[in-house]
Amino acid sequence: MTIKELLIQEIDSTPDELLPDLLSLVRSLKSTPHGQLNTYEQLLERIDYLEAIIGIRKGLESFDRGEGIRAERAMTALQQQFNIPPRL
Repeated sequence: MTIKELLIQEIDSTPDELLPDLLSLVRSLKSTPHGQLNTYEQLLERIDYLEAIIGIRKGLESFDRGEGIRAERAMTALQQQFNIPPRL
C-alpha cells in the first residue's frame, strides 16, 4: 500500500469531528515547502501508526480465514526458538 493510499484510507476512517485537524496538518505541509521538523515527525509517526493498523487488520483477516495457529502452539514454538523455560 502506498502512502497516498494510506492517507486516503485514514481520511475515510477519520471521524468527521477530527477531519479539520488532519486537513490542517496536510495544509501546513503544503504551505511550508521545506517543512518543519515537528510536522515531518508527526507525519512519520502517523504513517507508522497506519502501517501498524494495516498489519493488524491483515492479521485479523488471516485469522478469520482460519490461517492462524493456536496460541499454545505459538507459545511452544517461541519457547523453543528463544530457549525460554516452560511455565511450572
